[in-house]
Amino acid sequence: MLQSEQRIQPTNPPEQLAGFPSGIYQTIVHRILSKAGKGRLDLEWKNGTITYGDREAAPVTMRILDERFFAHTVLHGDIGFGEAYVEKLWDTDDLPGVLEWFLKNGDSNPTFAQSAAKSLVVGGLNFVDKIRHSFRKNTRKGSLRNIGYHYDISNDLYSLMLDQTMAYSSGKYSEGVSDLRVAQEKKFETICKKLALRPDLELLEVGSGWGGFAIYAARHYGCKVKTVTISRQQYEYAKDWIEREGLSDRITISLLDYRDIQGQYDRIVSIEMVEALGLEYHDTFFKKMNSLLRPNGIMLIQCITFPESSYRGYIRSADWIAKHIFPGAVLLSQYEVMKSLQRVTDLNIYSIESLGLSYARTLHAWRERFNARLDDVEKMGFDETFQRMWNYYLAYCEVGFASRYINDVHIVFSRSQNTELPDG
Repeated sequence: MLQSEQRIQPTNPPEQLAGFPSGIYQTIVHRILSKAGKGRLDLEWKNGTITYGDREAAPVTMRILDERFFAHTVLHGDIGFGEAYVEKLWDTDDLPGVLEWFLKNGDSNPTFAQSAAKSLVVGGLNFVDKIRHSFRKNTRKGSLRNIGYHYDISNDLYSLMLDQTMAYSSGKYSEGVSDLRVAQEKKFETICKKLALRPDLELLEVGSGWGGFAIYAARHYGCKVKTVTISRQQYEYAKDWIEREGLSDRITISLLDYRDIQGQYDRIVSIEMVEALGLEYHDTFFKKMNSLLRPNGIMLIQCITFPESSYRGYIRSADWIAKHIFPGAVLLSQYEVMKSLQRVTDLNIYSIESLGLSYARTLHAWRERFNARLDDVEKMGFDETFQRMWNYYLAYCEVGFASRYINDVHIVFSRSQNTELPDG
């Protein structure tokens, strides 16, 4: 890593570039990027190019297409940078590569929320988005609105991007596993084994998705499954799929908020649903799950986690994902999970397994499948602006996992002295 005094300055300052704009916003962007020392970014504007970072490194190239990029990024930070891409104010042939460069230089750039939160200049208008985000609370009514915004846009779109399992969560890649469907089925099998499923057990799934895991568990392990969702489109899709598979006698699906679930269950699973809870509802969720889990029960949650070192800044800000993709969503940290457990449950963490790098590969596969079918996406009514937004979302998340900035984990919970917990 280059030390600050060794950082390579831009090969051509803005004033030396023919056609490079002058002005306060351009100057701010230039000065910020000049501090970067990891990797190389070639920034093209009109008929000139500036190199930032390490000139000896392999370059990634970013093209400024509209002068409005500078003001939008300076004023709105992380959110403005993403919006500028969607609005085609800048472009690149290597979107993950550009985003990775900015993430590597996170302490000296305006593109990720934790950096913007540290600056009085960059992202100065993000407070507007923070206020908007604060009104997207996950009450029962708010949850319906927030979930519908993302998951009810089109079952056909998700069918086009996902594999046959319809799993919209990280698969589990390992040596010899390169196919997306195989990785998703391996994830399903891993979860079933960690839950020690068997035919005489009742399994509760909180967050049905499109029904893939419930079908897998019932078919391969013979257990009774109750699965709940608040997405109308997911409910209709999963219900039809369960009926086609002849599993209606083993799987019950309900349109139901997790706060309204009744009964007790031997096993509980929730696969990447807790991100949609909202910060103020973490305790509500874990307290409810604790009441639903039988004394010798086992619970597994697959969730995306944010680094502890940046968590305080993260929860105080809004980011591009929260504004445009998952309204009301807040990632957990592992420490946040432990605090909730201590406050409102008698559960312990039995094991944690990381799937972060598998998630990067999963997102890459989704992005490839999406882009291979852009003609079909267009026919569904999703225009170029949506396509650029969706590509930015998938690449943004892929880079976060590939860089080991965010993680995806399996956390197994149980009460002490539970002999039903599996070995390993």
